[in-house]
Amino acid sequence: MHRFPSSPGALLAARAGYSRSDVKDQPANAAQLNQDRAPILETLRDYIAGGTYAFHTPGHKAGRFAPPELVELFGQTAFDYDLPAMTATDNLLHPAHCVQEAQALAAEVFGAAATFYLGGGATTGIAAMILAAVPPGGTILLPRNVHRSVAAALVLSGARPRFIEPQVLPHCGALGISGETIAAELAREPASAVLLTRPTYYGLARDLCEVSAACRRYGIPLLVDEAHGPHFRFLPEGAPRPALDEGADLVAQSAHKTLSSLVGTAQVHVGRNSPISPARFRDAFNLLQTTSPNYLQLISLDATRRYLAREGRALFAEAVSAAQRLIRDIDALPGLKVLSTAGDGRLADHRQDPLRLVINVAAAGWTGYDVEMLLRTRYRVEDELSDWFNIVLVTSPHDDAAATERLLAGLREISARPKPPVKSKIAEASNLLQPAIPPLAMTPRDAALGPKQAVPLARSVGRVCAESIMFYPPGIPLLMPGEVVTAEILDVCRELLAGGAHCYASDPALGTIRVVAG
Repeated sequence: MHRFPSSPGALLAARAGYSRSDVKDQPANAAQLNQDRAPILETLRDYIAGGTYAFHTPGHKAGRFAPPELVELFGQTAFDYDLPAMTATDNLLHPAHCVQEAQALAAEVFGAAATFYLGGGATTGIAAMILAAVPPGGTILLPRNVHRSVAAALVLSGARPRFIEPQVLPHCGALGISGETIAAELAREPASAVLLTRPTYYGLARDLCEVSAACRRYGIPLLVDEAHGPHFRFLPEGAPRPALDEGADLVAQSAHKTLSSLVGTAQVHVGRNSPISPARFRDAFNLLQTTSPNYLQLISLDATRRYLAREGRALFAEAVSAAQRLIRDIDALPGLKVLSTAGDGRLADHRQDPLRLVINVAAAGWTGYDVEMLLRTRYRVEDELSDWFNIVLVTSPHDDAAATERLLAGLREISARPKPPVKSKIAEASNLLQPAIPPLAMTPRDAALGPKQAVPLARSVGRVCAESIMFYPPGIPLLMPGEVVTAEILDVCRELLAGGAHCYASDPALGTIRVVAG
């Protein structure tokens, strides 16, 4: 990290608008926080205005040594603000001024004891949460509908997973796990932590209060992958509540997914009553994060927080109204139906993200994969994900009206062109989205980092998988390292490939699969 020569402390603090007493390791006093500030943006703006020339990294030197087409594409301002971590700009490892204050402001807005900014997506945050909460060799209790980042975290940490098989409905995927189930699992066998994915990729969020109460009774932390739910803080009454408000101890959010910051930006919140202290989380986080954060990402997090603190509730209330109008238009089309928790007893304990539209197209005889292709190629709109039955749309404040009309035109075509019902072994299976969880033969770490070999898919049954096999989105692993390959899961993989789903594996065509050697 670069340092200014000659007594930089007071000079920098004055330039950034801080007193010397503000430059410290502890979070800023909440009474001094001002949500009209954007500390990172303001600090970099002042530094650039000062005219200091960089005889240090990055090599592009404010765009002077950059490909001209990139400067033309991104503009000079992007290169001006692409600064490194140094005394003037603060850092993410142990922030002392502008980053520290920006994170304290975010903690206030999102209801946390402390907030940590990430530039590597929620993936890094989930790994850090598990490292902080689960000791080496410890067990973590979690449902199967977890993102691939959890598999990576298990490899990094050496933790041993104990999976709960969630109830799965073909039209909306895995459901949330009840507090009663968590309590029963913890009574049967202890665990070091519980991790849940909430909301699901289909926008369903089960109430967490009973789960968090069970975790408190057993003295373990509740970790929540809320990658798709950072906007819950700003939604109207009746929408899902933020995990922090329902007792979660560590929460990872992909800020870029449903807020307005740049792709790759994320944040982790430490709950106000969390048994995992901010210092303990930071120790784990600092093992994973770079010493060279992207300040364009940090500025976008900072400015987004200020924007939402000022206008977030109004913006999202308007977006919810627009989504409700769109749902009415879609539900009026024969053969199409938008998922609703109303009147479905199986979803009685769940709330639904009002901005995530799950459109079931099965009654029209289409698969979600075919609908996705039609909308992309003919109507120039792209969905969030597709499956055998649905497409999923993520709506946001200020969505483009012309694009919404193109979407409706495409859906009208699908409604007007019904097909015979799809005949598929998988489409008729109750365990479509989650086959039976395979046996765990060794820890994910031992399987992923040990000797491995590629074998033809047909000869892999009974072998121990050495990689994660998943279809993306949503990125829920069908196989994780350390699990025994089953014939049932291979059948699911073949059907998904045939249906047009995209496989994430060492061989995306699944001609071969990596297994533990021997």
